[in-house]
Amino acid sequence: MNERESHRAMLEAALGDAPPYPAERFAGRGIVLCAGGDVYFPCAWVCIGMLRRLGCTLPVELWYRGPREMTPAMIALLEPLGVTCVDAYDVARRQPYRRLDSWEIKPFAIAWSRFAEVLYLDADNVPLRDPAPLFDLPAYRERGALFWPDRYAGPGTGIEWLKREAWDACGLPYRVAPEIEAGQLVIDKQKSWRGLSMTQHLNEHSDYYYAFFLGDKDTFHLSWLRTATPYALMPWRPRTLGQSEVIVQHDAAGAPLFQHRNGGKWSLVHPNRRVPGFELEDVCLQLLDELRDRWTPPARVFPADFTPTESRCYEELCAARHFEYAIDGGGAKTIELCPDFRIGDGAATMEAAWMIEDDKDGQPLLSIRNANAPTCFLRRDGGVWRGRWLVYHRNRVSLRPAGRA
Repeated sequence: MNERESHRAMLEAALGDAPPYPAERFAGRGIVLCAGGDVYFPCAWVCIGMLRRLGCTLPVELWYRGPREMTPAMIALLEPLGVTCVDAYDVARRQPYRRLDSWEIKPFAIAWSRFAEVLYLDADNVPLRDPAPLFDLPAYRERGALFWPDRYAGPGTGIEWLKREAWDACGLPYRVAPEIEAGQLVIDKQKSWRGLSMTQHLNEHSDYYYAFFLGDKDTFHLSWLRTATPYALMPWRPRTLGQSEVIVQHDAAGAPLFQHRNGGKWSLVHPNRRVPGFELEDVCLQLLDELRDRWTPPARVFPADFTPTESRCYEELCAARHFEYAIDGGGAKTIELCPDFRIGDGAATMEAAWMIEDDKDGQPLLSIRNANAPTCFLRRDGGVWRGRWLVYHRNRVSLRPAGRA
């Protein structure tokens, strides 16, 4: 059985074995964000601060990947804002989930948050009004999920977003469908449980499915279609601000409601470029000033702070130092993993730094990083580290000590 056939069989099994909705676990309405670290914590601070300034009283859960992303000091800063911080790694030990590298955390957090109805917001999303009325829209109440279109593709645009291979991977007939922008989602988990369970399956197996999708974005839409789970689509196409740094999404009446800064993250250490047309920008910058007065991003991670697993891997990698870094279809080069976490020889835009961390199951997880985020996550397979690029070509990657066959 080849890889395609194997994953198709697993998908069909997941469809047949979807667990029943555990109604006793969930109650009420709330907002879920996924954030942490020095890049997304400032974004989440602005998003949550804006929600509270706009009068939104819904409880918030912020989900993060292990203690490296959220320190006790960061968690304490959010508590007065009615935010509960949830370590996704802890939950994944009780609700087994195969992979939580980056985007995979989103459907997992939605599914296992304490809320029965969830407004999910990307951490870099800025609301313009209290979004709580979205839960009472008739289309959402009827269908149990509310999605927003993305900017580029769909019927009438002449642009194909998802290739035929993506539809085939999910066992769906090819069609030209709206492109979904998943920076905000409203989901009634009871009505949408089959679709949400399938979304988790696709993201658990991101090492296969992310070759067809740009992260989690399309997995929601295709999972809802694959399971025939109803959803409503907001009828207003989004606008873009600046050099496509911001996606503006609308409410049911067509008024701007969300400003998703997908290309212009808030920062405490880099200048925040003004984006023409961005509303409430001065308030956002005030919130950043408040955070700057209370919290300083860590300058770097020190090996002295590592767990035993991280320390062993760090020492092994530094001892080998030079590695053959190979990308399927793109050749290979030698890169140098320096002890200060820079990439020396072989450095490039998408290979600027590296880091080692414990995975959710206590195994080592190696990331090759660009200036802002991971380019790829690699897991050890014998003497070779393997993974897949998260961006651009999304091809598989291998890393092995230079000179080793």
